[in-house]
Amino acid sequence: MVFVFLAFNVFFFSHFCISETYTLAIKVNVIGRTCDVYGGNGPGHPIEVSFGEINVSEFTNERYTKNIDYYFDCGSQSPSNSNFKLKFESSSAEFNTDLVRTSNVNLGLKIQADNKMLSPREYRNFTYNKKPLLTVSPVLNTAKKIDLGLFTSTGVLKN
Repeated sequence: MVFVFLAFNVFFFSHFCISETYTLAIKVNVIGRTCDVYGGNGPGHPIEVSFGEINVSEFTNERYTKNIDYYFDCGSQSPSNSNFKLKFESSSAEFNTDLVRTSNVNLGLKIQADNKMLSPREYRNFTYNKKPLLTVSPVLNTAKKIDLGLFTSTGVLKN
């Protein structure tokens, strides 16, 4: 009977314990609500710009410059925080990294915010009450011959 008591005492009251220890690190990035940026057809619709037909023999960037019609809804955040950043994310054209890539390798798109170049992945500060005027212009690679036909390009306008 004494033997059982001693074994019990050593097993349950010993300061020596074998166990595995794991470290758990949790990181949380808390961000504010972003705005919904959308095109002229309303929330959830893309921003679309059509250049129509471009006459290469009479081409100038200014002739084909188009406004980018966009809207954003920031919900309850807009009146309380009027400072925002705008960013256009896209791939860069191979012949000029300040231009947006298109499906035609010798044609890029120049994005401007209030008449200042907005390179791909560059932020521009603005206030909610005065969003920047965005324009887009096609730019030809003058060192190469351009392929005629349709072209497309995609990007993401973020705030």
